[in-house]
Amino acid sequence: MTQVMAADCGMFVDWSQMGDVSHDAAPGKTEYKDLKELKQHARSGQWAKNHSQRSAVYQQLLKALPCRTVTPDAAVYRDIVGNSNSKCNPSAYPLPDFVDGTAVPCYCLKAESVGSVHAVISCIAGQFPDISHCPSLPAVTALLLHWSADEAQCFESVSRMLACNEPGRRLLDQTFLAYQSACMTFGDLVHKYCPAAHKLMVATATDVLEVYSDWQRWVLGDLPFSFAARVMDIYLVEGYKVLYRVALAILKFYRKQRSATAGSALTKQDSAAVRSDIQAFVQNIGKSVTPEKLLEKAFSIRLFSRKEIMLLQLANEKSLQQKGITVKQKSYFHKNMNTAVFNIDNNQKCFLSSKSVCGAFLSTDWEERKRGGNKLSFFGTGECFVFRMKPEMERYEWVVIKHPELANASQSLEKPATDPSHLSPFLSARHFNLNSRNTSMFMAGNIDSIIIGGGEGNALYIDSELNHGRTEHCLTFDNPPLCAESFQIALLEVWGFKDAMAS
Repeated sequence: MTQVMAADCGMFVDWSQMGDVSHDAAPGKTEYKDLKELKQHARSGQWAKNHSQRSAVYQQLLKALPCRTVTPDAAVYRDIVGNSNSKCNPSAYPLPDFVDGTAVPCYCLKAESVGSVHAVISCIAGQFPDISHCPSLPAVTALLLHWSADEAQCFESVSRMLACNEPGRRLLDQTFLAYQSACMTFGDLVHKYCPAAHKLMVATATDVLEVYSDWQRWVLGDLPFSFAARVMDIYLVEGYKVLYRVALAILKFYRKQRSATAGSALTKQDSAAVRSDIQAFVQNIGKSVTPEKLLEKAFSIRLFSRKEIMLLQLANEKSLQQKGITVKQKSYFHKNMNTAVFNIDNNQKCFLSSKSVCGAFLSTDWEERKRGGNKLSFFGTGECFVFRMKPEMERYEWVVIKHPELANASQSLEKPATDPSHLSPFLSARHFNLNSRNTSMFMAGNIDSIIIGGGEGNALYIDSELNHGRTEHCLTFDNPPLCAESFQIALLEVWGFKDAMAS
């Protein structure tokens, strides 16, 4: 019975790559009542040499996870996919967008087993529609497939990790907000616990945060299988915190190796080059470090408590939410006006915001600005408005909406409104007999600046370098300055909205 179980749980594995790991030995101890003993065995690699034992322990740990009431199990997978087991063509099950282009690590699996990973993740995507960003899922699924009797069991194991609802416990980031806040948290931890490594990153990378955004991939994706399996042992017992520990240890070893080879000759590089260098180091870490040494280093770090890390993570999430960063942006706003205007041209309606303090909703395609040639001219409709987020949220609409006496219906309309208060703000300014053009200066732009609101001042003015701006009272929106009258731009976001009725 034990030997059959061992064979079943190794059907996806390429045993020629597994070294001295036994695939037919008796499982050994698989049930633990003493948590202290369980943690000690996980950290010491007690299950590393016995495939059947590790498989049995994992199944016990995963079944013990508290999950949502309705959590898909193996039977659901069999009903949807069947029992294809290692015969799937990966192209038949393309990976969902939420893995963010992450490939499936080989992890000593048979070549055809990659198709099984694709099939499991494809089914996960159908059963968990709320997942929007989970780049670690391919690595976790590939690892769990090692110790699964079939694809259906692997699917159930992954589902339980995703559906875990134990308070204060997280296993997998499932949204971009959670993922990005974890990257920020890792950066905070590096700064506190690995100051030498952080100093190296600052000295060599043009964008340190971009380098730190790879931290999860180092642990779940780039580490060789023998390392990743040892991490998974502890991960299933102790949770997310071990990922931070191992990533910090990786960075410490990388700094040591980099300092030894580069000496004092440290030069600034493109962040992509630094990221590639760290990735290559992690993928070949076995040449200089053993799994035992890596974990020893990881647990030698006197890290924050789980509760403190959770609070730090929540603080970073709140910071991102205040900046409006909750989903992954398809492209970044380059810091020159030509590129900015090119991007804005593709958006019919957009927000502009400066450090989440103030911004504007703009109703008209920026292509309109070209009608005036090189001359700066205003356009737009009364649907535009400006707003501020701090110190308190305020919205300032077109002044004519609150004071309709400033306008009368134009006789050019087929059915002119007799009551000015009924005029639609969706109409352009030419449809109104305005007492002053200063009340219809909605938006303007050229290669030198972007201007929102006019008449005695600009509600928002942004310079050509997208570095500085100013805000003043303007007649069009009758707004006070939206923030400090002259400001430096920390973050500029452009959000486009597509009209579904027009497509």
